[in-house]
Amino acid sequence: MKKTAVVEEKTAKPEIAGPDVDAVLRIMDAMEKAWSDKNLQELFNHYWHNDGFVLFTSRGAYYGWTAAKEMLEQYFDNLEEVSLKFGPRKARVFGDVATVVYEWRTDGRSKLNDSRLLREGYGTDVFLRDKGTWKLYHNHVSLSQPGISHMQDHTW
Repeated sequence: MKKTAVVEEKTAKPEIAGPDVDAVLRIMDAMEKAWSDKNLQELFNHYWHNDGFVLFTSRGAYYGWTAAKEMLEQYFDNLEEVSLKFGPRKARVFGDVATVVYEWRTDGRSKLNDSRLLREGYGTDVFLRDKGTWKLYHNHVSLSQPGISHMQDHTW
């Protein structure tokens, strides 16, 4: 008689509130401020400096910390000013992995032609706890069509 293996199904129980969720959201607050201040050293402190880092933007896909860092440095170098605002965020922690989904808006001005650069959209961030500290491991942002984002309904 042949025995059939029984597979126990486990369901991840996400943490939706608590100290780890608060810590990840505080990091996002710090990243929002650093972005708006064009403080790349502070901003980059929150990224995972590893070849496994992934960044997906409207400008393309960047694999590895070095490629992402070079793109971000060039992006900021071409800006006269910029601000980043996050809308409502939903964070979930699964042990040493955290996810955050959110809406975002950037407003800036180009050094190249003085044009206004207003963008808004949606994002998903994945953080890893690395040596006790949360680091952004994967960032995926997409643009929304003008007027579609709920960010317009929020007062700043």
